[in-house]
Amino acid sequence: MRLLVVSTESTTGSSTGSTPGTATSSRHRPDIQGLRAIAVLAVVALHVGFGSLTGGFVGVDVFFAISGFLITQQLIRQVRTEGRVSLLGFYARRARRILPAATLVLLATVVYAALFLGFVRTRVIALDALWSAAFAANFRFASLETDYFSAALPPSPLQHFWSLAVEEQFYLVWPLVILGCVWAIRKRRQAAETTSGSPEGLDRLDLRRRRALVIALGVVIVASLLASAVLTRTSPEAAYFSPFTRGWELGLGAIAAIAFRDDGPQDATARWRAQILSAFGMFFIVCACLQFNDATPFPGTPALVPVLGSVFIIVAGTLWHGPTVVGRLLSVKPLQVVGNWSYSLYLWHFPVLVLAELQLGRELRWWEQVLLVALAFALAGLSYHFVEEPFRRGVMWRRPLLSRAGALGPVALYPLSITLVAVTCFGANTYATGTARDGYQPAITLAEADSSDQPERPAASSAPPAAKVEEPPDPLPALLKASVLAARKNQPIPTNLEPGLTHLSDDVETVGECNYYSTNVRKLCPRGDTDSEKTIVVIGDSHARHWTPAVEEIAERAGYRAYMLAMPQCTVSLVTPDKIDSTDPMTSCDDFHDFMLASVKKLRPDLLLISSRPIGAAYHDSSGRHTDRQVVRRGVYRGYERLLAHVKPVAKRTVWLRDVPALEFDPATCLSSNKTLSPCTYKPLASQQDGADLQMQAARAAHVPTIDLDDMFCDSVKICTTVVGDTVTHRDSHHLTATYSRELGRTLGERLKIW
Repeated sequence: MRLLVVSTESTTGSSTGSTPGTATSSRHRPDIQGLRAIAVLAVVALHVGFGSLTGGFVGVDVFFAISGFLITQQLIRQVRTEGRVSLLGFYARRARRILPAATLVLLATVVYAALFLGFVRTRVIALDALWSAAFAANFRFASLETDYFSAALPPSPLQHFWSLAVEEQFYLVWPLVILGCVWAIRKRRQAAETTSGSPEGLDRLDLRRRRALVIALGVVIVASLLASAVLTRTSPEAAYFSPFTRGWELGLGAIAAIAFRDDGPQDATARWRAQILSAFGMFFIVCACLQFNDATPFPGTPALVPVLGSVFIIVAGTLWHGPTVVGRLLSVKPLQVVGNWSYSLYLWHFPVLVLAELQLGRELRWWEQVLLVALAFALAGLSYHFVEEPFRRGVMWRRPLLSRAGALGPVALYPLSITLVAVTCFGANTYATGTARDGYQPAITLAEADSSDQPERPAASSAPPAAKVEEPPDPLPALLKASVLAARKNQPIPTNLEPGLTHLSDDVETVGECNYYSTNVRKLCPRGDTDSEKTIVVIGDSHARHWTPAVEEIAERAGYRAYMLAMPQCTVSLVTPDKIDSTDPMTSCDDFHDFMLASVKKLRPDLLLISSRPIGAAYHDSSGRHTDRQVVRRGVYRGYERLLAHVKPVAKRTVWLRDVPALEFDPATCLSSNKTLSPCTYKPLASQQDGADLQMQAARAAHVPTIDLDDMFCDSVKICTTVVGDTVTHRDSHHLTATYSRELGRTLGERLKIW
């Protein structure tokens, strides 16, 4: 999910506050306030899925440019008037502007999670809050985005803090660069004052200082833009979150502050230049908002469009102090109010939306989104008036003790903020974990089922008993019925769940060296009875891979050598799917299809199992990307037909496993935030069931047997449970836990008639 950060400096004259040693006030810029409002409204609309604003994520680039301009303008003004840069004063102003509202949102989010989301989500959100408080959230979320299996989990309500971290990391370095340039030129200035105290000589030195800063910044911009262009293609997650690939965006705003003086001539030429620049700037931003989408390789060079658009509008307001056409539009009262609230609105809107979705366990309806956005606006207004403004304007520092501390008082907000967040996270974790423990609750047993749900006993027979003692019936089907019945009766959730909820997402099957997704490995990894001549081959995506424990159980028990040819996100249909969280074609899936088909032909398995998550949104072929529902169904169905035409002739026996039911909510969140089973029951997701039906249709048309294990999750009326006995069935909304997959080994083996 693409998110933005709101610039943390005001355009008003009082933005620098009243800290001793700050620069003089800057001219009020209503056009920049309006530009802020446009950007934050675009991103809010994007997050609620409004209209055609598919490129609303470019707001981050708009705000980076604005922030780069305002911060650099402030620093340059201080250099011009005082001949130095006060690092302590700079970071004091940043602390007063950023930390109070950000800390409040972090604390509120963690407390809300502890009260309503259970200990599992609280634990994760608390960890996110600690990273965010330390301005390192971008590194945290970059590491999570590179993990395929974490993509199935709900987003963090604090994910938007990544961009705030990028901005602050840039400003750890940029004032030092300015300070270095000032120091390097100081001796020349002293020499000029000695030899020629004329204003012309000092002006020449001021020009040299500006040139030095532009050169230094130009090197940073070029290197950062090149890194962004390269990494966006090779490692898009790293490019999106990295300060090294985002620095050029703040840098262009900074160059605008250095290269364009605010005291130039106000003539007709300047006016028309401003009109043209601002018009082009707004055109660029609007085009980016309407035309960019998830398929746009971002940030990369496309980010130049919104960044240059923002810089054009900023420079136009510098060249001409009077209103332009665009400036008048941006200066209307509603946009000025939203611009003032933009930082707080950015901070509040995403947690409000995500926390509600997490608590409800489903996607929000349109009217719920409207109410929540209204709530975010209300919180933003309150936060602006009662948190941002008192700290930013220095009201909180006029008390004797703090005023004597000077700039050290605001700087102390950094350790104070981290301490408050850390203490709150610890307390929230303790509270959420404690409230979840309400006495010991045993696992569900067969005794929970009615007599009608018990497995039927064989009728009495007069035939002599067989010499072989038959194995008792598989207890798992009856235990499933007992578990659904217990959930219907709203019985307590068992205390000792397996796997534990805090590590539920980590209960992933072991693939050894053959992790076909994260590497370019194209080798075979036998498992089970590796000396056996009989072979089982499983093909598909991560929904084939989550059967690994069950297949290993079958292979070891029945004496098979097993191979798991499964690549996450790579549908078994011979079409090209989208990349995860992108609309780009996943060409690595085509390569894996070739390897998979060649391996099946080489192994000629005794049993070939097919399992895959249905694909229903889009696919790619030589004519492009297809999204029409009927076109996608036909294309995916033909991909199934081509697959079966390849593999069925070379396998002695082919069986298609119907995809297991999917649910809308995160099971760990539900089970940790409720004390009874009923809220965590579900009906299979309709879109998943429709896609599974299409797979079964293709299998039957090719005369391939199918196995449906839905009855190991749901009862006869399709009420499904997330807990069977004391085992959690899903680790996320659509993947099996490795624990339940292993328990299904016997059931699957019996239905395959292997023993």
